[in-house]
Amino acid sequence: MDQAPHVIILGAGASGLSLAWRLATNGVRVDVLESTEIVGGLAGTVRKDGYSLDFGPHSFFTEDDQILSATLGLFEPPLTPLPRTVKFYYRGGYLDYPLTPTNVLLQMGLLAGFRATFSFLYSKLSPKKRTVRDGEDQTVEQWAIDNFGRYLYESFFKPYTEQFWKVPCTELSARSIPSHTRTSFMNTLKVLLRRRLSKVDPSLVEREKLPTYYPRTGYGEITENIAAKIEAAGGKIHLNSRATQVSELSDGLVGVTFEKRSGQTEVIEGTYVVSTIPLHLFVDMLSPAAAPEVLESTNHLDYRAMVTLGLVTERQDVLPCSYIYHLDRPYNRITEMNKFHPDTSPPGENILLLEVCCLRGSAGWNATKEELFDMCAASLAADRIITAGDVTKLLILKAPYAYPIYRKDYAGHLKRLLGEVERRSNMATLGRTGEFMYMDSDKCIRRGFDFGDRLLEEFGITPSPQPGTPEAPVRP
Repeated sequence: MDQAPHVIILGAGASGLSLAWRLATNGVRVDVLESTEIVGGLAGTVRKDGYSLDFGPHSFFTEDDQILSATLGLFEPPLTPLPRTVKFYYRGGYLDYPLTPTNVLLQMGLLAGFRATFSFLYSKLSPKKRTVRDGEDQTVEQWAIDNFGRYLYESFFKPYTEQFWKVPCTELSARSIPSHTRTSFMNTLKVLLRRRLSKVDPSLVEREKLPTYYPRTGYGEITENIAAKIEAAGGKIHLNSRATQVSELSDGLVGVTFEKRSGQTEVIEGTYVVSTIPLHLFVDMLSPAAAPEVLESTNHLDYRAMVTLGLVTERQDVLPCSYIYHLDRPYNRITEMNKFHPDTSPPGENILLLEVCCLRGSAGWNATKEELFDMCAASLAADRIITAGDVTKLLILKAPYAYPIYRKDYAGHLKRLLGEVERRSNMATLGRTGEFMYMDSDKCIRRGFDFGDRLLEEFGITPSPQPGTPEAPVRP
């Protein structure tokens, strides 16, 4: 390479920051452009008036010992494992997670349990020829009926899936099921009802049993500490800086035009661009522009949005566990933040976070925090969780691109967009939104590390040991 490598990374989420960490600590010039005022993306924490709000929220767990060591090494004093209890509120009662056949069938009732079992056995033993066998080509409806029978599909899979995705099951690819931790209930039933596990490594049941960690003032401390490592190594992170155009220049350079919150426009030139922002937005800003058929495909990939509504209360121990999943409610999940760490709110206060599933532009997305609470209040009271009189303040976070939606025709459009990026020699995409691939933050960190090492080798640089390996120093 004639010029010294200079990598411009779009997005300061877990993927982009992990990549920047690897590059900066190996002497590569790095600029990270982040459109918001915080680092972390969906793994970030918004803090205001003593309250810490996560998008979700999250706790950190991983089966990757190296990534665990690298993450825990960011903290002094070290993080300690937390108890994590999860329940499903189903038909007026709580199911413990991980699920067991006993508590599922007891909660469903004898008759419903019999019908579910009969329907499942019928789906397995019926000589009726299946019309679709390749999971990538199946819809959620076809996959669920094929695996569990029509009764479980209609009583659980269909309402849960459509509540979460806001898309009919007949329009969703079956890939929406095994790749998504929010649908772990479905995977667990698969473990319970089938001898042969699906190809999940490790299974979601095993993964949910892993030790979990949570920083004192919010999950975002993980990415904030990574950002500090980047800056200590000479990398630059530009907040409130939204990329608007990515241009191929002469001499193998690439220019990124970005707009600051003040409205001022600037350009950074580098030798390589890695985008972790939504794939369709990145392709739309490429110059020279992609072919019309490629640009048309940007209209066919979308992301499910998420609104997190925070209910501040003086009540403690509101929930019987850390968080609860719900069916047939305006919210998909409720989390009690004091069960993660009491310092996420001022002394004597607590926060319940309600995860509200929606699509951008929908009534849920456009609603104010007061309107959202009005939508949820009756269900919260009916389920004996909290009443309006116990809520002293409302907080709200919105994430427009939270989960990639795998519609049944997504694969061809995704291939076309990724191919467009791949054919440009000094550009790449990475991460959950950049690759249109659901993954937890530990997987994002792993992919960022490994992609960073590939880039270093391409630049002719021998990578230093990755953080978390025995050869790597614990502190810089």
